[in-house]
Amino acid sequence: MDGLFDYARGLDEYEQVAQNDPDILRFFQRGSDPFPTREQLALARHEGHQPSILHFSWKPAPQLTWRQIADGGADAAIASVADGLASYTDPFFLTIHHEPENDVIDTPGSGMTPADYVDMYRHVVGRLRDLGVDRAVLVMTYMGFEQWASIVDDLYPGDDVVDWIAYDPYGRTTHTSFADLVDQPDDPSWPGFYSWATSKAPGKPLMLAEWGYDPVVQTKAAAFLRTAPQILRDRYPAIKALVYWNDRGERVDARLVDRGDDSSADYLRAFAEMAADPYFNATSTSAIL
Repeated sequence: MDGLFDYARGLDEYEQVAQNDPDILRFFQRGSDPFPTREQLALARHEGHQPSILHFSWKPAPQLTWRQIADGGADAAIASVADGLASYTDPFFLTIHHEPENDVIDTPGSGMTPADYVDMYRHVVGRLRDLGVDRAVLVMTYMGFEQWASIVDDLYPGDDVVDWIAYDPYGRTTHTSFADLVDQPDDPSWPGFYSWATSKAPGKPLMLAEWGYDPVVQTKAAAFLRTAPQILRDRYPAIKALVYWNDRGERVDARLVDRGDDSSADYLRAFAEMAADPYFNATSTSAIL
């Protein structure tokens, strides 16, 4: 556990609202501390519940630039983490430095250019593989918003080191349907992240690795959730996983806990209906990987 989130409380809240078990539990890791931890394993093997797949978003050395990591500066941290991951016998999702768009400094010599990110990502994956980490399902996780459309292509590390592509969209007040959240069509020059990803890497499964609505400001959020299964089935079949962000952020209050008003109650009911839809329950977690 990283101390920033109360995962056990979040899991309990989710299960109370959704009335089912999450297929994926996402954790955020930094540095050389080994994982999965005992607490993470206990949450994934929640007694009396369906086992969950672990998804780790890991920044190997936040104090270093991507170039320094690519040049071997974090190899000791990578080796420490590899010990824990290599001994974990179940498949798991692994993201290397999620949402890199916001960290890019596109100036030669900064160590934080898109090319530096690609070299860093590939170096980390190569070291993990050399150290026996062979159960990782590698997820390239973008922010996915249109303001970074010009660099998403340059940040892609390559098909040989990416198994899934993920992005982290949130509902906006301007959206008119769940489709707007999925493809973020706010810039006419940008086709949307889904469109970009399925063109860049045909056949790769996609994940909404973070998503959610604030039903107080997006008053149609409950209605959007009720139409989501059909929209995903008909228009976005490459999306194979949705991981809800159950937390209160600075700009989006995407918690699933009851806020004590009518809009919240309807939103929670709609989420439970969505979570129970057969489209999201057609396969076991073992088949996802």
